[in-house]
Amino acid sequence: MTHEKNILITGASGLLGRSLTARLEDLGHISGAGFSEATGRLFSVDLRETEALKGLLRQVRPDVVVHCAAYRDPDFCEDHPEEAFRLNVTPIQHLCELLPETAPLLFVSSDYVFEGVAAPYREEDERHPVSEYGRLKVVAEDLVLEHDAGLVLRIPLLIGAGPTWEKSGFIFKTLAQIQDPSPSSLDHAGIRFPTWTNDVAEAVAHLLEIEGRGIYHYSSLKGGTRYQWAAELADLTGLSMEHITPNLKGSATRAVRPRNTQLAVEKIRNTGLSRFTPFRGVVRSVLKGTTDYDLTP
Repeated sequence: MTHEKNILITGASGLLGRSLTARLEDLGHISGAGFSEATGRLFSVDLRETEALKGLLRQVRPDVVVHCAAYRDPDFCEDHPEEAFRLNVTPIQHLCELLPETAPLLFVSSDYVFEGVAAPYREEDERHPVSEYGRLKVVAEDLVLEHDAGLVLRIPLLIGAGPTWEKSGFIFKTLAQIQDPSPSSLDHAGIRFPTWTNDVAEAVAHLLEIEGRGIYHYSSLKGGTRYQWAAELADLTGLSMEHITPNLKGSATRAVRPRNTQLAVEKIRNTGLSRFTPFRGVVRSVLKGTTDYDLTP
């Protein structure tokens, strides 16, 4: 891939989008699109509106599209399936229609396309989503895979550093709960594989450079429950977990969460990608420069 390529990143204002924008600058000219949080050089575009998407494509004329804009809350998707379809599927339909077949379209999908009872899951395993969020990902995947230069990258729970501490997702929310002295509980049933956004951005860059096509999985290598990850955070930061109990039944949520959707990563490893940062390393990077925590070795 040359530096003359125009690369469009949707969802560029999000946790993953920020990492993608920083990493893919080495591969070409970046145009980022956001909506409610679009600032600076980002295009503010409502991808749910067809004409707005068409206008964006006319203006950017992308050679490559990395599509990660979506409703990411499974509970919202469960309660608002039609609205979720408008963002999680409809833009993909139009991108497939409007982009040249030779233009790479990389779609960021999810481990939630699987039901979570037969992990680890390989790229070719049958998909049986248990939530509307997962079902919409399946529909979108099928559309992308019909595109000649379509590429699906399935990933699990994302962690990383947002533009503010409050927008840094899993790490911030978990630390906030640990620091709140009120008695509480954390899910100790479902296995999650929190994966650094910077690592995912590296995987995306790698797949674009090798001109990957079809489906690839990328994930951190170690799994654990939310309670176990909280314990890791507490150990790193010297905080107490005495007021938090493990919930062996799992958290009560509107949308069903699969129990264990570990993604097998042999396929992408065999292409030469070897970056899989451990959880403790990610936390150290995210908390670097803060004065609130005295991290243990």
